[in-house]
Amino acid sequence: MNLILSIAALLLGPAIYAAGRKNPIAKRVLNASILLTIAVIIAIHIIPEAIEHGGKLAVVVILAGLVFPMLLERLFRKATDTAHLVIVGLAATGLLIHAVVDGIALLPGSGTGLAYAIVLHRLPVGMAVWWAVRPNFGKTAAALAFALIVLATSAGYFVGDHIIELADGRTLAMLQAFVSGSLIHVVIFGVKHDHH
Repeated sequence: MNLILSIAALLLGPAIYAAGRKNPIAKRVLNASILLTIAVIIAIHIIPEAIEHGGKLAVVVILAGLVFPMLLERLFRKATDTAHLVIVGLAATGLLIHAVVDGIALLPGSGTGLAYAIVLHRLPVGMAVWWAVRPNFGKTAAALAFALIVLATSAGYFVGDHIIELADGRTLAMLQAFVSGSLIHVVIFGVKHDHH
């Protein structure tokens, strides 16, 4: 049941975002709340977990993830959109890993409170994915992103016990830290932006 609720909340996100876009004030509030939600998820969930499992090195990796997009943009000044595709690719990879972890957290043995928190946070995740993917890459890419998130969450739920046995906690923490830095870059500057 938790898996179904989390998928429903994820898929409800775009509908709520689309309804709010008809009103310019609501649109600005929604955009701000999505960026704020991403920032809060990074600050409260992803970064502390990465530091807990990765130690002080995770802080360095977070900073590297923040600086990496800027360095990439300088290397490819004339191909900034390509640089952003790499950033979006990194963010998508992190989001899929996070979806697998969410699926594992939805397992009955993880506790009801954690499962409800996962379900509730999927709503702003759905809004954020729609907000970032659809305007920049189109509806087909957005639908593919949602399908991949649903598959990753389902994979975590159905084979979570085996994933936990295979995964090295420190390695996952470093990956989460690097992706967190890249997501901070997106929160500060947006998916398509100009640093000036």
